[in-house]
Amino acid sequence: EQLRVPEEDQRSFTESVRGLGIDTLRKGEAELQRLTTIKTDMIGQLILEARQEIEKLWDEIDANEEFRGNFNAFEVNNEDEFDDQLLDAHEAYLSELRERLEERRPILGLIERRETILKERVKYEKLQKDPDRLKKRSASLARQLMEEEKMARRIKRDLPKLTHILKERLMEWKERHSEDFLYHGTAYLQEMALQEHEWTAYKKNQKQKLQQRKNGDHKQADSSAFVPKK
Repeated sequence: EQLRVPEEDQRSFTESVRGLGIDTLRKGEAELQRLTTIKTDMIGQLILEARQEIEKLWDEIDANEEFRGNFNAFEVNNEDEFDDQLLDAHEAYLSELRERLEERRPILGLIERRETILKERVKYEKLQKDPDRLKKRSASLARQLMEEEKMARRIKRDLPKLTHILKERLMEWKERHSEDFLYHGTAYLQEMALQEHEWTAYKKNQKQKLQQRKNGDHKQADSSAFVPKK
């Protein structure tokens, strides 16, 4: 299969040999020599194709430069050194990368769900600051408020739950692989901490601004309050 010998040729050879006579042994030796020659001619192409697949998988698993550099066989560029052992090393590494990709998929699914809710949180925050949204016709307003209620529920209920689950999964990944789980090149465990820190700081700032506006309104009201004439 690796040498891509057509099934018709394989079937033809199988049908041409019968028993264990001298003729069969000669045909077997000739076929082995033919396949060895094909493999020798193709081994460079097979290694280069394996490298293309490796680079594709590196991108899919968000592999950083350090991780990529750990596969030393990738740095062998002298075609005189292209042999069975080097090809086997590439094939074994490809199997490892495919396993790693499958292991990452469930965590990626959780991350993408969480990122979607984070975007909703920003959208919901903007909606709450827009009083004009409440001026829609009754049917449109009802749909709007229903959608906002769903968003609020996901933000309040699902976001903390996803964050908690992800923290556990990411810690397990780090313990098992001795490295952080990367998402778009960034350690997502640290990214979550940064996101929550920035959101907390933003909400604190918004609260302070609101309080300052209230204080300003009170002062203005005091200065314009009715003062009876003496």
